Amino acid sequence: MKRWHGEMKLINFEEYQMEIDYEKTLLYYDSFSLIGEDDYCKCIYCENYKLSTTCFPKSVIKLLSDLGVDPNKAMKISHFYEAKNGKHMYIADYKVFGKILKKPNMNVIDIYYENDEDYFRIGFENIKSLKTNENIISFHIDAFIPWQLEVNSE
Repeated sequence: MKRWHGEMKLINFEEYQMEIDYEKTLLYYDSFSLIGEDDYCKCIYCENYKLSTTCFPKSVIKLLSDLGVDPNKAMKISHFYEAKNGKHMYIADYKVFGKILKKPNMNVIDIYYENDEDYFRIGFENIKSLKTNENIISFHIDAFIPWQLEVNSE
């Protein structure tokens, strides 16, 4: 459910309720390079993450769109290892201008969970900008993602 509150947009996702500045978030991500371009990391792990964003669960793709976040412009991507099932563990960090109004007891939500090496999680946290004192929602994706590149990861 989404409603406009002046310039703020109300987003409900799972048990989270967030009030975000959609336009400001869009403008923020417009200023970033795509993963693999310009000053962004060009390693095969980041390239694989970029290709995998189209395979994210539909609820996450919709959420990112509703928040004004381009999944191909993560603030930071970390690759950890390849699991026995061939999936790769990643954590990617993003931010949105706004604040969390209501959240569940758990800071991280399982979008799906098969086992300890096959899951997709997302977590949100309110922070304040040190420079501007603005409300910001920091969030991360913690997931095991299939290898999409033709180049072997090893």
